[in-house]
Amino acid sequence: MQLLIEGEFFMERFSGKGGWTFVRLPISQLGAKTHFGMLKVSGSIDSFEFEGKTLMPMGDGFLFLPVSKEIRTQIKKEEGEKVLLRLYRNGIPDQLTDELKDCLLDDPGKLELYQALPATEQARWLEMIYSAGDEEQKAERIVRLLEYLGKLV
Repeated sequence: MQLLIEGEFFMERFSGKGGWTFVRLPISQLGAKTHFGMLKVSGSIDSFEFEGKTLMPMGDGFLFLPVSKEIRTQIKKEEGEKVLLRLYRNGIPDQLTDELKDCLLDDPGKLELYQALPATEQARWLEMIYSAGDEEQKAERIVRLLEYLGKLV
């Protein structure tokens, strides 16, 4: 999993009837593209670990992570208090996968070309490939990578 953000943040509360407690996160610090403004994450709030939460868009350059009553009870904190938040992006590998490596090995010289790319560019390709909606789209993106690497020769 790819670490998105780690730091201290204040818990806030949406006002009005039925408002909920949340942590506001600037999209610019997350360093990840979001689909429809949402982003699936796992991580921890203080000592409470969680999986499969969704960051939701606020529409002002921020996403928010809802913090349920169960979590607030566990960590003994409420609105206005700081929490230590650590979030990881679900499903996006941070290094070359066996699947992608096999595809690169099938086309002589492509693995070496991929490994010669700067780490940031490798990460962008992994993000693009593994954020695909289905296997067909992922395969199309791998083909696009192979074509791109072919132009580098």
